[in-house]
Amino acid sequence: MHTHNCSLEWKRLADLPDAEGFAGSYAGVSNGALIVGGGANFPEKPLWEGGPKRWTDRLFVMLPKSSGWRDASPLPKRMGYGASVNLPQGMMIIGGCNQDGVFADCLLLSYEKDDVSCRPLAPLPVPLTGHAAAVMGGKVYVFGGSLQPGEQDARNNLYIYDPEADSWSEGPALPGRGRFLFQMATLGSTIYVLGGIGLKEGDDGRMQRDMLTEAWSYSEATGWRRLAYLPHFCAAAPTPAPVIHGLICLLGGDDATVKGFAPAEHPGFHNQSLFYNPATNEWSNGGEVAAARAVLPCTIWNGLAVIVNGEQRPGKRSPEVWGARL
Repeated sequence: MHTHNCSLEWKRLADLPDAEGFAGSYAGVSNGALIVGGGANFPEKPLWEGGPKRWTDRLFVMLPKSSGWRDASPLPKRMGYGASVNLPQGMMIIGGCNQDGVFADCLLLSYEKDDVSCRPLAPLPVPLTGHAAAVMGGKVYVFGGSLQPGEQDARNNLYIYDPEADSWSEGPALPGRGRFLFQMATLGSTIYVLGGIGLKEGDDGRMQRDMLTEAWSYSEATGWRRLAYLPHFCAAAPTPAPVIHGLICLLGGDDATVKGFAPAEHPGFHNQSLFYNPATNEWSNGGEVAAARAVLPCTIWNGLAVIVNGEQRPGKRSPEVWGARL
């Protein structure tokens, strides 16, 4: 694997106005406004001290000429760990989970009159969490994820949402492993499913994580195609993964190299990026990322690929927001 000479230029945006920050948030854009909401953190005490995980319904907005965030009307419920994409009509939130379990709800968020309005869309065919989504040809493609909390299953199903009809259909299932916390991207008339986490049965009969290096593409013309394997594991990097200079950029995430630490001593996730070139079907080392994070969204805003909060290490969030110049 070679190192690519296209190193990214990073800009730090205002921190989200929450002391902890969140993992598993939704992020998107409507009418020029950057919108972030949902996710979960451990506000009372850390995970390793038995702190309870708390989901949020808070929504935050940043306007193009503004340097700070402001609160918007909250989401209809506490939620996180779903998927979010941008449509001409607004930001779409797709599924996720909360303290009560996994759900299929979908929402359209629009920024207007100094606030964010929220209306329900047709729900997913099944409840999903840990899935990802990408927009291709005006339709939303949702792949993978789990039907149940706690990493009990990993799916390889593809669902397609048509905004014109506000309806879902099922596409062909991936002929490979089901997965969650993977990366998805769109380039032209092709979507990409990259890395992530599968499940396998351990010696004790219980399901355990299986870090995947498989990469796949899907287009209506060719169906599913297997691509070059990732040079190393990558899960929970910002998704939908941005395309910068024709390269799909996996910005950090969990490469499974940091193991064997108690959560309180965990040194943090690796800060390397991976670039995939669809024209040559080759991977390259993209260099360091400004903020090593996992389980976080990415959205394109103001000429930046914006990554929001995420885990610095298991159980520890960050309120930071960063953008990589397109």
